[in-house]
Amino acid sequence: MKYRLILVSSLFGIITGSQVHSQEETDTEVEYKTIAEGTDSPIAELQIVCFNKFFNKDYLPAEFNEKYNLDEKTLFKKKMLVQIFHSDMDKKGLDKIDLLGIKQNKKQLIIEYNLINSNSENDDQQLSPFLIVQIPKSKKEVKFIVDGKELGKTTDLYVD
Repeated sequence: MKYRLILVSSLFGIITGSQVHSQEETDTEVEYKTIAEGTDSPIAELQIVCFNKFFNKDYLPAEFNEKYNLDEKTLFKKKMLVQIFHSDMDKKGLDKIDLLGIKQNKKQLIIEYNLINSNSENDDQQLSPFLIVQIPKSKKEVKFIVDGKELGKTTDLYVD
């Protein structure tokens, strides 16, 4: 009888411990600020996280950087930019990137969005929606979920 009580208490401790652990693993919302969005993306398909202005300076046209003020150093002060570029090559009317949210846990930063047709009047045009948001700096692994599906594994994601 004495052994059964110890076993039950040990199991209760394991169950309680796993509940505490799973609470620590929950995702929390990350605050973000929209810096720029539009339908004139200069890059066809790219999801990137930038710590400084050099990616923008080296890979985006100067006119695009100027139009959306992407070369400002203040954008990166204790912050980083999540930049999502898309091109609707199939002319499905996709003209907006709808950010569902940004969450984080101990290991990952999870960015979830949908590509949507927000304006049926421009369905005959080949548009290139983009979205750039600012979030607090993080070195966590980044996972992008697009239209409910996780994109491939990311490597060398950060531009220093």
